[in-house]
Amino acid sequence: MATARPALVGAFVLSGLLLGVAAILLFGGSRLFSPTVQAVVYFRGSVANLEIGAPVTFRGVRVGLVTRIVVALDMADLTARIPVYLDLDPSKISLRDGGSGQTEAGFDRLLKAGLRAQLGMQSLVTGQLRIDLDLLPDTVAVMVGGNAGRNEIPSIPSKLQTIESEISELPLKQIAENANLALIAVLRMADALQARVGPMADSLRQTSDAARVALNDVDRLAIEGRRQLVVNGDELGRLLASSDRTVRDAESMLASLKEMTAPNSPMRNDFHAALRDLAASAGSLRGFTREIERNPGAILTGRAAK
Repeated sequence: MATARPALVGAFVLSGLLLGVAAILLFGGSRLFSPTVQAVVYFRGSVANLEIGAPVTFRGVRVGLVTRIVVALDMADLTARIPVYLDLDPSKISLRDGGSGQTEAGFDRLLKAGLRAQLGMQSLVTGQLRIDLDLLPDTVAVMVGGNAGRNEIPSIPSKLQTIESEISELPLKQIAENANLALIAVLRMADALQARVGPMADSLRQTSDAARVALNDVDRLAIEGRRQLVVNGDELGRLLASSDRTVRDAESMLASLKEMTAPNSPMRNDFHAALRDLAASAGSLRGFTREIERNPGAILTGRAAK
């Protein structure tokens, strides 16, 4: 029986230890020498397609990963919650008034600032999920508790869960019934229109025929008018010339009348003088008439001297 060589055995053990240390440094070395923040998030809904090792991101920046997923059943009220355990790398987050590497103190400040967790789509092809972190102080923080030693991050429904909730709250049955009633009303209206389209089409056809006849009459009138214009063009020209002369004579007469009636016109002054003489003669005649009425004999004897 061969004797074991101590040097060979020592070298084998030493190489195994080196391989183990290398594996630890390779697969877990990043967390071995840097502190991590352990957190937990409770989800009420389904976390299907969320796997261990899924990334935890803050507005797209990877800040940690999922380390464990379990189901917590409460037999008292028959409710189920799904705690998802996270390991967060604080070196990926730097506070403005503090340096990176501050763990619990910085995490508490983020919680007070409104840190929330939400499921997000990691891949549209595979449907795998991730956990998105963000500061949403306007949302309600519901803390579950019961997990000592771990920081709890309040969860909010994902966008897909919000859409599903809104759809589930819609009165789909009533909407379907209303749509069915609307479709029936449209079909009835279509039937009524179809029943009326026939007479309307006939009326439109008759109207079109009448309009065509009227257009033909208008064309004939236009042709006749052009023919009459060609035949009687000379006479129409003479008539227009005579009308033009008549208009010019009327304008001359109006100008003369205007000149006669002007304020400083001699004819107007003569006319006014004639009117004054005529008024004086009328006054004398009225006086003579009154004298005759008082003394009829004055016609023979003449007017008595005063």
